This record gives sequence, C-alpha cells and structure tokens, in this order.
Amino acid sequence: MATDTSTRIASPVSRPAEASKGGRGAAPGGNDEQRTKKKKSMKLKIAAAVVLLLVIGAAAKFTVLAPSKASASTSKTKPKPALGPVVAMDELTLNLDGGHFLRLKLSIQTTKGTSAELDLTEGMQATIDEFSNRPVDELTGVKARTATKNELLKKLQRLYPKKIVDIFYTEFVMQ
Repeated sequence: MATDTSTRIASPVSRPAEASKGGRGAAPGGNDEQRTKKKKSMKLKIAAAVVLLLVIGAAAKFTVLAPSKASASTSKTKPKPALGPVVAMDELTLNLDGGHFLRLKLSIQTTKGTSAELDLTEGMQATIDEFSNRPVDELTGVKARTATKNELLKKLQRLYPKKIVDIFYTEFVMQ
C-alpha cells in the first residue's frame, strides 16, 4: 500500500510541471486562457484585414476605377433633341373592361423641324389599342397612368421616328 500512495503523491506533482510546458496533461484553467488569447488575437487579425481591404477597395474605386469626366457625362444623359411644336390629339372615348369607359385627350411634344400639322392617325390607332378593354385597376393611380403613358410613348416613337419627344395627358377621365 505504501507504493500506491507514493504514486499518488508523485502524480499530482508531475502534472503541474507538464502543464507549464504546454503538455497534454495540462490543467484545464491554463489551456482555456491560452485558447481565449489565441481566439482574441485571431479575431483582431481578421478585423484588421477586413478594415485594410475596405480601405484599399475604397481607394481603388475613387482613383483607378473612377470613370473619366468625359465618359461620365455622356453615359448618364442623352442630349435632348431641340423641341418643336406641341400637337394636340383629338379626344378619344374608349371602352374599358367591365362596362367602364375612358375619355382621353393627349398632347404630343415633337422635335424641332416637325410640322405642327403632323398626321396623328396612326398614333390615334396605337392609343386606342393601348387603352381599350383594360381593367380600371390597370389605369388607376399615378404609377399605373405613368407606366401606360411610357408604353404608348415607345409605340409612338416607333411609328414616328425622331419626331416625338414626349406625350402629355390633357384629359383623363374614367367612369
């Protein structure tokens, strides 16, 4: 029995020595402190790397990758054509879905050099095709009217190339 107690006594003494060397049998408290220090230092390194990358990216964006002044001005806006006369389209009364109707009158902004006597017969047909038999919901509200106006403008610009700049509602009544 004396042998068993001597091994017990020697065991605890040898463990703290191993713990100070970072051995496998280290005390749990010492390892946790080392791990948390390593984790904190890794987090600090990662944070510093992210900040450094952001600074480098911002510097590159504002210096190397910045568009030149000449290309920036041409890419943002097309030069608007010189404006010509505004031509009024005849009033239209169109059937909508569900027994409703739309009374519509448009004015067409033309380009310079376009005659004030522009024949809008094809434009009226395109307008009838665009608005007829639509549900009232599709034409209610500013967004809906603007979207429909933009669709009609594209059609009119295809029918009258380089002659129409914009269209304006001068009357828009649904019932």
